[in-house]
Amino acid sequence: MGNIQVLDDHTINQIAAGEVIERPASVVKELVENSLDAKAKNIWIRVEEGGTELIVIRDDGLGMDRDDATLAFRKHSTSKIREFDDLQDVVTSGFRGEALPSIASVSRLRITTSEKDSLIGTRITIEGNNELNIEDYAAPQGTTIEVSDLFFNTPARSKYLKRVSTELQHIVKTITIEAIRRPDVAFNLVHGERKLIEAPASNLKTRIGILLGREASKELIEMSGEINELRIEGFLTRPSVSRKSMAGLYLHVNGRPIQARNIGYSIKGAYGSLLHDGHFPIGALFIEIPAKDVDVNVHPAKTIVRIANEEKINKMLRQIIRDVLAKQALISHVDLETTNTNSIFGTPIPNSKTRNKAKQLNSIDSFQQEFNVALQEEDIETNMPSMRPLSLIENKYIVAMGLDGLYIIDFHAAHERVMYERLKDQTRFKRVGKQDLLKPISLDLSKSESTAFEVMLDDITEMGFDAEKIGPSSFMIRSVPALLAGSEPERIREAIDDIVESGSMKTAEEKHTLMMYTVACHSALRAGDKLTMAQMEFVIREMESIPNPYACVHGRPTVMTITPTELDKKFKRSGF
Repeated sequence: MGNIQVLDDHTINQIAAGEVIERPASVVKELVENSLDAKAKNIWIRVEEGGTELIVIRDDGLGMDRDDATLAFRKHSTSKIREFDDLQDVVTSGFRGEALPSIASVSRLRITTSEKDSLIGTRITIEGNNELNIEDYAAPQGTTIEVSDLFFNTPARSKYLKRVSTELQHIVKTITIEAIRRPDVAFNLVHGERKLIEAPASNLKTRIGILLGREASKELIEMSGEINELRIEGFLTRPSVSRKSMAGLYLHVNGRPIQARNIGYSIKGAYGSLLHDGHFPIGALFIEIPAKDVDVNVHPAKTIVRIANEEKINKMLRQIIRDVLAKQALISHVDLETTNTNSIFGTPIPNSKTRNKAKQLNSIDSFQQEFNVALQEEDIETNMPSMRPLSLIENKYIVAMGLDGLYIIDFHAAHERVMYERLKDQTRFKRVGKQDLLKPISLDLSKSESTAFEVMLDDITEMGFDAEKIGPSSFMIRSVPALLAGSEPERIREAIDDIVESGSMKTAEEKHTLMMYTVACHSALRAGDKLTMAQMEFVIREMESIPNPYACVHGRPTVMTITPTELDKKFKRSGF
């Protein structure tokens, strides 16, 4: 007798369960998706002990008759597709017909279901895929599925489950994903006696506020646009509200929640230096592309899709988001309800290095002359509100007055952004200004630094530096970008050191961008510089003249506003 055998249905279902059902959250996901496909408008979820003891999903969807309810537990039984070609245009959450038989094979399961206007419903009890009972049962329209003792018959699986709190966290994340995907459906999640999620049917913006928090909801920007066959809708936060991971970014392709790092990084790329390094915006984005260009049949979990021409799609996505951001006034608001006033105007901390070091601000005047000429050559639209300076705080922040209230400007961050935008324009039009040094600067580098510097010589020259090799690891800097004119030699050396470090960047474009960041940072005014009123005015006018004045090149905000309404609340004024 041969060694190859055909597996029985129970074993097949348990193998399928290993692919589809990893933990209690997997059960919740599959059953909630079934409820959505059944056109439910209200979904109630109750779990005990993180879902390991009990999961109950109840909906008011279409329900099933006795025959369909029985057939639903047979592998690959589905109402979603009829033939192979249907896979090309599948729009439902599930379509494989694997979820129910897979769940039933590793749990004790009971389903109660009834169709609209039906006089009687059906209840089926199954244990480890063995049907124990099927009976008529009076029930309202919809379906209720109770899953208990998950993995009771597969101890090897159950021992890999985490703590109750961890499993519950995965369930909350799963419901959050589904609830953001379908804001028109009401979701309620209860763990024991605790109500964890209560999200009535609403619109997407309201749903994001309920699930992702008050801070995010106050800073949402509507994203809407299309290029060719790509269309996007949704909301993303302003750069001032972000996270160090994609955990707060909910992505959808053709209505299906997906995991897509490439798309996430494209969104981050659209924000560019408006975001903190390594940060991502928060929100939900719905991407629509032709169904023929998306393969959803990649993995049983259906969260991974394969997109044709993905690079082209990502490029168009970045462009749409950039266009939206360019039209926004991206100014952060100081929330005086939750912010301690002392944290804004903190107790001065003496800094002897800052106090004792003489500041050379001669370069400010040269910047002003140069860029006044540049501003006459081009008319740049900006959403920056008109402001006039009032005072300086701690030689770090400009306090200005505008129509909407008080504005607080981090002048180093703001001037850094101005320098970057100027340098970007100059390099784009191949007209970077140079300044010859009266006293050339000698650089003695290590072997590795020298190698990196030589590799980058062309880029460095394009940026406005004139460097000559005078020894095995030595160079003479004879000219610098005009933006650095008047800077102390130490500042120029710092800029070059930082540029050399960029040699580890992966692409030429990344190197070039980082070099511009570096020159902008080192050419900008620094915290501790004592600005005159005219110089403060100059910084504000410069901000008004560039397209993205709201964050420095590292993603930190440049300006915040405090409205009269917020001041009234802080001073407990009412009736005015």
